[in-house]
Amino acid sequence: MNPTHRKILVPFDFSGLSEYAVKHAVQFAKIMESDIVFLHVIPSLKDESEYLARLTAEADKYIAKYGVSIECKIRPGKVMTAIRTFAETIDAFLIVMKTQKPIGKEKWLGSRALKVMIGSKIPFFVVQAPPKSLALRRVVFPIDFRKENKEKLSWISVLSKYYTSKIFLFRPKAHDYQIRNNAEFARRFLEGKDIDYEIIKAKGKYNITQETLEFAHEIKAEMIIIMLSKRVTRLKFLLGLKDQKYLSNEFQIPVLCLNPRSDLRKYEGFF
Repeated sequence: MNPTHRKILVPFDFSGLSEYAVKHAVQFAKIMESDIVFLHVIPSLKDESEYLARLTAEADKYIAKYGVSIECKIRPGKVMTAIRTFAETIDAFLIVMKTQKPIGKEKWLGSRALKVMIGSKIPFFVVQAPPKSLALRRVVFPIDFRKENKEKLSWISVLSKYYTSKIFLFRPKAHDYQIRNNAEFARRFLEGKDIDYEIIKAKGKYNITQETLEFAHEIKAEMIIIMLSKRVTRLKFLLGLKDQKYLSNEFQIPVLCLNPRSDLRKYEGFF
C-alpha cells in the first residue's frame, strides 16, 4: 500500500465541485509524490476527441498553477462502474471525488457518489468543499462493533508516514464487548506506531453519527475515516443510512471511505 509512484484518480465532470476535488488531490499528490489522472466518463466514444480536448485544457490550467503531473483519460460507459473499473486498471492509490447532498430520487435510492463507491477495492476521499488547510492534523475515527474497524487502521498507518496527525477514536457510550475490543485494539495499534491519539466517548444523547459529525466539526477535523456498509438496500436509505449522512454532512468535512476487504488483514499485523 505504498502510494509512491501510484496515481490519484479524480473523476472530472467540468463542474465547480470537481475543482474542489482537484485541489484536494493536488495536496495529496505533492505530499505523497504521486501523479494525478483526470477521468471523464461519456456514454459512448462518439465524442471522445471533443471531451479529451476539453479535459486536457482544464488539466493544463492546474498543471500551470500547481506544478503537478496530470494525465487525462476518457472512458465510455456508466459512471457507477467506469470509475471503479478504471481505478483498478491503473492501480490507483486513491480516488478523490466530489459529492453533494442527495436530490430528488437520490434521497430514497442513494446518491450517485455512494453507488460509485460501494464494492471498490480502492478508497475514496469524498469532498464537498475546497481544502481548509494544508495538512491532516485532526482525523476522526468512529469506532463501532464491526470487525472491519481494524482495516481502517492500516490506512491511518499509511497516512502517518506523510502527515503528523492526531487520531480521535470516537466510540459510542454503549458498553458493548466488541466496541471495547475494537477501541483497545486501536489503542495498542496506534501506540505501537507511535501515533498521537485520544479516545473520546460519545455522550449518547442522540444519533451516534450526528454526534460524531458534531464532534468532528467542534475540533475542526480535516478528515473522518469510515468503513462503508457491505450491502446498501432501499430500506436502509429509508431508515437513514449513516454512510450517506457522513458523505453529505452539513459541515462539509472530507470523508475517507473504505470498503470491507478481508485481504487487507495480512497487512499491519491483522489476523
